[in-house]
Amino acid sequence: MSDKEDLRVVRTRKLLSNTLIEMMEVQSIEKISVIDLCDKAMVNRATFYAHFEDKYHLLAFALEELKDELYAQFTKVTGRMRTPKEAVRSLLQMAVDFFFSNHKHILNIIRCNRNNKLISTIEDSIAQSVRYQLSKFRDTYEIKVPLSVISNFISGGILNTALHCIDNPGKHTYEEFYGYTAIFADNSIFVKKQLNQ
Repeated sequence: MSDKEDLRVVRTRKLLSNTLIEMMEVQSIEKISVIDLCDKAMVNRATFYAHFEDKYHLLAFALEELKDELYAQFTKVTGRMRTPKEAVRSLLQMAVDFFFSNHKHILNIIRCNRNNKLISTIEDSIAQSVRYQLSKFRDTYEIKVPLSVISNFISGGILNTALHCIDNPGKHTYEEFYGYTAIFADNSIFVKKQLNQ
């Protein structure tokens, strides 16, 4: 396959993925037909089926792209942090920014779908990033709680708090929401190791 063909494949998949997410803002995936999706994306059905088995396969692809994008953003920013507390605070800040900047899109998708796959994909992405970033501090910090527990606690807390805010628009400001999530970056679970001299 040539580079030109590769680029065309990437563009087609991205177009279909974006179109599906856009359509999910106004109706559930169960009500979206492949015909309507193809019409909206201006792609013929044969092209759709050359890339995806069905709309659920496309949804899995779209969610995987979202997960990769979130993970890349989290990793880029938290990779510069010098302490686990800074890394967790940075992750929390990015999560708050993500939910508040995409609030209406996420709200509409969740309202129409309440899709457990969507929720678990975002939660897994946050947890994976937390585990990876905090594992970098194992040599210099004693981490008193297993990383799997910390990462699942933080990602579940962020996501469920975000869903609460999405379901109750206007109830919490951005500053309040960030203040609530920042509590999770407590210093007491990370203790600086004494280096042997």
